[in-house]
Amino acid sequence: MTPITNPANQPKPHQWPIKRKRGPNLPVQLKYAALLSTASGFVNLVMIFVMAWFIQRNYSLFMADELGVSAQVIEMVRNEQQMLEISLFILFLFSISVMFTASFLVTRKLIGPIAALKRHLQLFARGEWSRTFRLRKNDEFKELEKIVNNIRETHLAEISGKKNAS
Repeated sequence: MTPITNPANQPKPHQWPIKRKRGPNLPVQLKYAALLSTASGFVNLVMIFVMAWFIQRNYSLFMADELGVSAQVIEMVRNEQQMLEISLFILFLFSISVMFTASFLVTRKLIGPIAALKRHLQLFARGEWSRTFRLRKNDEFKELEKIVNNIRETHLAEISGKKNAS
């Protein structure tokens, strides 16, 4: 086992600090947003088909007796039926869009702390223990910040204890 040295005595690599790429979690976010949107779309589609079936059924009952209804009323009813079906389709597209956007924003709050933890653990793996771990103010898993910083402080205390003992 190789001895662990104090990072304060080591020269910092030229890539310090690590530059974060914009949107490195985008594929993961898109995957989960698409998955949740697909599930939502399927449920919405089932509901819309049921509504369209009831609309068709009600209008067909009204239109069954065309002899007693004028041609102008029949044309108005058909136009109204088409408008309702188009409105249902637009509602479907809108609900999918809202669900995708909401899923994307929620996954950002969930994946952001995990990505930050991954970056920080990579720093630890390279022996860079000088940075404290911080998450955004409104991120989920805020307790990770305390745990990782406790690990860092314990490690640095062990190193300084071994140095003082030598």
